[in-house]
Amino acid sequence: MYITQISVYLENVRGTLREMTKLLAENDIDIVALSIADTTNFGIVRLVIREVSIDKAVNCMKNAGFMVKKNNVICICVPNKPGALDNVLAVIEETDVSIEYMYSFNYSVNGDALFILRLSDSERVMELFKERNIKMYSQEEINRL
Repeated sequence: MYITQISVYLENVRGTLREMTKLLAENDIDIVALSIADTTNFGIVRLVIREVSIDKAVNCMKNAGFMVKKNNVICICVPNKPGALDNVLAVIEETDVSIEYMYSFNYSVNGDALFILRLSDSERVMELFKERNIKMYSQEEINRL
């Protein structure tokens, strides 16, 4: 059960992030999750938006000269209590799969936190998540947030 994430590569220059967010705002595209990683020369902005806006967002950003890529990631629900995230990470560790990156969602659902995961082998981990009743969110559920 994957959701779509958009990765945008930005030159690490003052104002480029604002250019991107302004473009999305002008096109009525709502960001529901965001992560920024930077290096000396460039940054990677990872976005989750509602499915209805994905192609529009990719096209308008490409047309504006941004380098954009779509990826499949997993969104999981983690109870907002001590040890809950550690329990999920222990499940991933059992599979000998690496976490490439992870970030939290801008929304919570019924008091639980949502996290986005990019894993080296998502299929193996998703099977364990199902067995252990770790809730994964579909793109349709993200669309309803």
